[in-house]
Amino acid sequence: MLTVRRRPPARQPRNAQTMPDHQTPALSSSPNEPHASARQAKPGVVASLLKRLPTLLVLAVMGGGWMVMHHINSGGSSGGEAVDIAEDAGPNDTLALPEGKLNAAKFKSVAVQEQAIQHMHTVPGRLRYDQTKHVDVKAPMDGILAELVVTPGDHVAAGDLIAVLRSPEIGQARAEILKRQKERDIAQQVLQREMTLSENLNQVCEMLDQRKPVDEIETAFSNRALGSYRQEILSAYSNMQLADELIAKVRPLVDAGAVAGRAVLEREGERQLAETAFRTARDQATFAANQAMMKAEASVAQADRQLNLAWQSLETLLGYKEDRDVVNLTSEDSLSRLEVRAPFAGSVESQGFAKNERVMRGDSLVVLANTDSLTVEASIRESDWSVVALQTDAEVSVMVPALNDRIFFAKVRYFGREVQADTNSVPLVARIENEESLLRPGMFVRVTVPIGEARQVLAIKPESLLQHENQQFVFVDVGGGVFKRVDVSTGQASDDWVEITKGLSPGQLVVTSGAFLLKSEFLLQGEGE
Repeated sequence: MLTVRRRPPARQPRNAQTMPDHQTPALSSSPNEPHASARQAKPGVVASLLKRLPTLLVLAVMGGGWMVMHHINSGGSSGGEAVDIAEDAGPNDTLALPEGKLNAAKFKSVAVQEQAIQHMHTVPGRLRYDQTKHVDVKAPMDGILAELVVTPGDHVAAGDLIAVLRSPEIGQARAEILKRQKERDIAQQVLQREMTLSENLNQVCEMLDQRKPVDEIETAFSNRALGSYRQEILSAYSNMQLADELIAKVRPLVDAGAVAGRAVLEREGERQLAETAFRTARDQATFAANQAMMKAEASVAQADRQLNLAWQSLETLLGYKEDRDVVNLTSEDSLSRLEVRAPFAGSVESQGFAKNERVMRGDSLVVLANTDSLTVEASIRESDWSVVALQTDAEVSVMVPALNDRIFFAKVRYFGREVQADTNSVPLVARIENEESLLRPGMFVRVTVPIGEARQVLAIKPESLLQHENQQFVFVDVGGGVFKRVDVSTGQASDDWVEITKGLSPGQLVVTSGAFLLKSEFLLQGEGE
């Protein structure tokens, strides 16, 4: 409530000079002269107050609104409590929050600590096919494309049939196999006969050593093969036995004197000659049998080699190995049939020919690719050549912008040996797994590679770092709901930590969760001041 005090009329100084008659107002000669002056001044004061009343009302409303808003922001605290907080706020680099805001914001802090930080550098790159799993399946020879089993987009397993060609060259290769098989069969039969002759000859020699009669030997081997050895050995053996019989007959006659002793000597000489002839025939037969068997074995081995070479020639033309035990080489259709099969599991990317078209040797029938794993190619420039020191299978991160900046990991396969003259860089090739089939060859990626050695430095979390007017700073939790702004200088950074080179010391609690909210409150506080 406003109280208006009346101002008494100004007194005329005693020594005031007398105004001229034309400037001197007329004065009342009534004894109640002061009261008359007051009555004249009162209407002027009331008019002035009435003119200022709207302004006073607006000021009163603004003051009441400020009191209400201050009460709400203070969480219902009393006016005295707000005054205490304002007094405790201290210097301009600190910020004090009431309990209500502290509970609502749920601030989190992490102590400043030493961490191993390695400088990371990001370079652009591209996804490419794994060249070991991306091939043109080509026609091994001239022919007609009789069948095309697959179409683009089909998935095939290793060894699945892709196409069938008709080629006379394949027929000739299979005919060569048939020829070599016959030659081997003949050589095998010869070897089997020589082995049988050698075995029978050994058994004959055992009976000869036992001095069995020729008739008994003939009977035992009448149905068994002996070849020419039968006549050579048995004839010599028969002559030796005949000489023994003649000697046995002559001896009684010599003893009786009917025949001269010289006859015995002659018969004994003939017997020695017969025995020598027998032993010679036996040794020659044994040696010849062994030689014949060795030659037969060599022929079989040579036939096997020729047959294997024929198979290898055919399989080289086919591009795959056939099951030699079940393949059919007798029908005319099977002779010229060439089956083209998948060298590995993958998908058909493209198709070059249609059914019944003529194809030439080296023509691409289909392109087969396996994208279960891809390669990442990037260029390492001269300033980052320390990356080349990375070992094989070292892990690098790959960010794919097309997949909402999703991060994948790849393993280094190799670095190029030659420096490209136009870019002064070397290529980096890494292997990346594509188990979810989200990656496609040709995609643009960003490859992050470590540079240099890791260092132990004082570090904070990246979310703690704030910036205002080109100055980086953090909020340090000093306790009791009070936070202090601290300007810092930073160094290297990784995904998890940022190096602090100036401004903080180990153990200080730096706000991580809610740091941006504190920045907003801090800036509002500065505007209020």
